[in-house]
Amino acid sequence: MINMTATDIKPQNSIIFSQQITEELEKIIDSFPKGKTFLLTEETPEKLCIPLIQPLVDKKGILKVVIPGGENNKSVKSVTKVWEFLSKNGADRKSLLINVGGGLLTDLGGFAASTFKRGISFVNVPTTLLSQVDASVGGKTGINFNGLKNEIGVFNNPCKVIIDTDFLKTLDDKNFLSGFAEMIKHGLIKSPEHLKKLLDYDLNKKDLTELQKIIKESVDIKEWFVKKDPKEKNIRKALNFGHTAGHAFESYALHNGRPIYTVTP
Repeated sequence: MINMTATDIKPQNSIIFSQQITEELEKIIDSFPKGKTFLLTEETPEKLCIPLIQPLVDKKGILKVVIPGGENNKSVKSVTKVWEFLSKNGADRKSLLINVGGGLLTDLGGFAASTFKRGISFVNVPTTLLSQVDASVGGKTGINFNGLKNEIGVFNNPCKVIIDTDFLKTLDDKNFLSGFAEMIKHGLIKSPEHLKKLLDYDLNKKDLTELQKIIKESVDIKEWFVKKDPKEKNIRKALNFGHTAGHAFESYALHNGRPIYTVTP
């Protein structure tokens, strides 16, 4: 474990922790030219999460593009769909793309925005616990290609990330625990104090206000590694603890067109 002091970790200014998602988004949208904000999401968050911001989408006349969910759709085909949508609707270099969804969606949306017209601004609104503590920091964008996970992509930070635990009300236990495990990893590699808070957290009651504070600590831990090693040449590789083997299984499954099954007793 790498030792950490309180002064080692400083919050990232571009990350907003709030349970007022509509108000925060409206401030950002108003800083861009009228009619130049677009929204990208997946089928599942469109049904479960977009309703939380639909009044704002309607008020601002934001056009929306929806892509299918699932790892197989983290592809060139999906990115092309986003590019075509932006081009057809008059997006330019002063435009903003809002990505609402899990880590797969924010990875893909960030890549699409980073490459459209050599790069437009984008905001990530992660809607799963895993994406809030992982994909929210680090500037990694990308898609799967040729059967390999995240084979194509760029490092590019969103102009803002908004983390709101209200979205987590839509998560099932399996997906909630997936993100919680990522936070435990952050505690294991960096902070015993953070790990203790996680072990003391009551998973049966899920106090989302308290969880938002713990998420912030987890995000700060990841940011510490990212600031030390932005392009993952050295110490940032510690964040791959547990990921390397997992991604190998995912790549194998993608290459062979087979899902990964969980076997329970």
